[in-house]
Order: sequence, then C-alpha cells, then structure tokens
Amino acid sequence: MSETKTKTSQSWSKKLKHILLPILILGIGGGSMVVLKAMKQEPEQQENLAEQTAPLVSTETIKVSDSGVTIAVDGIVVPSREVKLAAEVAGKVLYTKDGCKVGNLVQKATQQEKEAGGDESLLIQIDPENYQLEVQRLTQELGQAQNAIDELEVEIDNAKSMIDLAHEEVLLQKSQLSRVEKLRTRNVVSDTEYEEAKRGELAARNALQKLTNEADLLRARRQRMMLARDLVKVQLSRAQLDLKRTKIYSPINGVIVEDTVEKDGYVKVGDPLVMIEDTSSVEVRSNLRMEELYQLWQHAAQSAQKGKPVPVAGNRGRHDLGYQLPQLPVKVSYEIGGRKFIWDGKLSRYDGIGLDEKTRTVPCRIVVSDPRPTEILVNGKPTTQVVGAPPLARGMYVSVEIPLEGNVSLLEIPETAIRPGNLVWIVREGKLHEEKIRVVDTSGSQLLVELGASGLKPGDRVVTSPLSVANEGMPVREGELK
Repeated sequence: MSETKTKTSQSWSKKLKHILLPILILGIGGGSMVVLKAMKQEPEQQENLAEQTAPLVSTETIKVSDSGVTIAVDGIVVPSREVKLAAEVAGKVLYTKDGCKVGNLVQKATQQEKEAGGDESLLIQIDPENYQLEVQRLTQELGQAQNAIDELEVEIDNAKSMIDLAHEEVLLQKSQLSRVEKLRTRNVVSDTEYEEAKRGELAARNALQKLTNEADLLRARRQRMMLARDLVKVQLSRAQLDLKRTKIYSPINGVIVEDTVEKDGYVKVGDPLVMIEDTSSVEVRSNLRMEELYQLWQHAAQSAQKGKPVPVAGNRGRHDLGYQLPQLPVKVSYEIGGRKFIWDGKLSRYDGIGLDEKTRTVPCRIVVSDPRPTEILVNGKPTTQVVGAPPLARGMYVSVEIPLEGNVSLLEIPETAIRPGNLVWIVREGKLHEEKIRVVDTSGSQLLVELGASGLKPGDRVVTSPLSVANEGMPVREGELK
C-alpha cells in the first residue's frame, strides 16, 4: 500500500514539474520584458522631466537699426586765435582808443581806411613828427636827384648836336684832303699845303672823338644818377611805411585780453602793445575715445561707399589718411537756468597728434564759425523770447554731440539684456549661448550695438529676464514670466 502511495506521489511530482517549469520560464521572461521596457522609457521620461524643469526666460528679437548714433562728449571753449600787436616803430604814444584796456571791444579796420589813414578804427597813435620830417627830407632829395638827371639829359642832347657838327667837319676836311691829294699828283700844290690839309683832317677827327667820349661819359653819369635816385625812392618808401606804422589798427574783430601800453608812454620797436582775442569764431577743445574715433572713420568710409564722401581738411594724398578728421557737423550746447543754448559747429582737426598720455584719449578741435547761438530751448522746446543770449566765450564747459546718421549699421538690444562684462545670452535651438558685445550708444531705451563686432545677427533672440544660474549650452524655455 505504501509502495503504491510512493509511486503515486512521484507521478504527481513529475506532472507538477512539467506544469510549473513553463510557468516559471514565462514569468521570468515577462519580468525581463517589464524591466527592459522600464529601462527603455527612462531616458525619455528623464528628458521630458528635464524639459519640464528647464528655467523659463523672457526673450526679445534683435533688430537692425539704421538710425545712426550720436557721439556725446564734453568740451571747453578756447579762442580760435589770439593776435599780439607790437610796435613796428619807436616813439611816444599820443593816443589809445579808450585806453586800450582789457575787455574793450575793437573793430577790424578796412584796407581802404588803412590806406587813407582814417581815425575811425584807430587803436593806437605813435608820434609821427620825426617820420613826417624824414619823408619831407627824402622827398626833397628825390626832387634834387631828378633835377640833376634832367640837367644831364640836356647836356647829353647838346653833346649829340656837337657830335653831328663834328661829323660834318670831318667830312669837309676829308673832301679837302682828297682834292689836295689830286692836285699833288699833278704837282700843283706843295708838300706844305698837303700837310696842312692832312693836319686839318686829323684835327677834325680828333674833335669828333673827343665829343664822342664826352657823350659816353655823360651817359654813364646819367646811369649812376638814376641809381642814386632809385635809392632815394626806396628810402622814401621806407619812410612813408614807417609813417603809416605810427597808426596801429586792429586786424580782427575781437576783445582786448592783454594790454601793456599807456598813453604818453614811450615804446621801442618790437615792444608788445595789446593782445586781441578773435570773436568772429571760436573753437571747442574736446577729447574722443578710440572707439568713438573709429566710429567717425567708419561713418566716413561708409559715406564714401555710398557716393557721399565726407570732406577731410588738408587731405593732399595717401600719407595724410588717418591724420585728419572728417569734417562732420557738430552740435554744441550750454545750459543756464533751464535754458539750453545751441550752436552749430564742425569737427575740424586733431589738437596735435597721438593720444593724451593721462586720459588715453585723442584731443581734437571743433570750430564754431558764429559764437551767437543758432537755437534756444526752454524746457526742451524752441523759443525766441530769451533776451541776452550769451555767446560762446573762453572757458565755458559745453556739451558736444556728433550725429552719425544713416550710415552706421547697428543692432538694437534691450538694456535689460546686458550682463556684467558687456555679455548677453542668446537662445538658439532652446539652449543658451554667450556673446560679448560692444555697445556704441546708451542714450535711448534700446542700446545700440555695432553689427559685426560680435557673433550677434539680426533675428537672434536675446534673454531679457534675470538668470540665477547660466551656463553655455544650458536648456531653457522661452515664455512670459509671471
């Protein structure tokens, strides 16, 4: 019985193995498939999770701006020129206009007034008496020299007449000698008569030669006397010039800024009298950074490419390129009590050559042809009701604006996009990229960046929202921050 039970249990065990083994294999396979499926979906889930956790940033599209840029710098007004007048003749000072004191206005004298010796614009008068006497003396000497030449001309004319008569006498004596020689061949005249005729002919020729020599001597004397007369003329011209120099006129319209002359004082040749500052035009001394100077030349080059070359002062050849500034229009302004006065100027030249060693900037000069303001603004609005508008004067600190319009290609970037170190973050294909830029204008709400100075392109999207952590290639999401 027990043996039968044992066989039966062994039979069930075999059957159970045959049933459970396929089930176990199927279970292991199914588990493996589940594990493999889970392992396959994990990167996608991680990627989706990363996309859902990437920081959200605000962006704006970069646009091209052709409106140009304005270079703004400060400057100080300096005189365009100062003229120092000195005495060209010595003598006592008889007259000075209003004492020739510092601050007095002076007017330029016309050439006609100077030649006529008028007193309307006379500045200083030196005692002319000695120079008048010298002119009179030389005038008399010139008259005497001319009279001597005239007398000599009469003597020369008389000598010519005597020479003509001597020629006739020589001809007569030659004819007489010829007749005597013919008669001598026929023994009609004696040797004594022949010798007398010969002696008469020789005497006539001798008299002619003597008169000819005297005429030559008279002509030489005339040449010497004419040279002496011309020398007196030169001396007379110098005396007349010295007489004119006793009257001193202002060569420019301006203001006296230095005076060293007093009425009734004595001055020597070369003594300084007054220094006059020109008020017909003024200059502004300013300094440009090398980046600003580069913008000027870039503007000039682009204008030349478009057929509108910017004039350059003194450009005589290739060796001058880079040593002269382009002649660009400039706005000079000065504010007093809420009123803004504006003058039109022109960029003129370098103030020397090279960079200032202390500031590392380029000194330059701006010319303002009219010191009177061309425009007046009150609270930002034009007006003509302001009385007593100041002219540009020495020492005024002014603002200078150099507009570069329509030529420089720039990119507009929001101010909020700029990071420390002039860096910006650009979103390309959902990832951050860092770009270093060069800002050329910060006056508006949109910063202007030079096109080509970095890797930025029109159409790029720049990040404008703050980023606590930012790395190159970091994924981000674009959208509006709440």
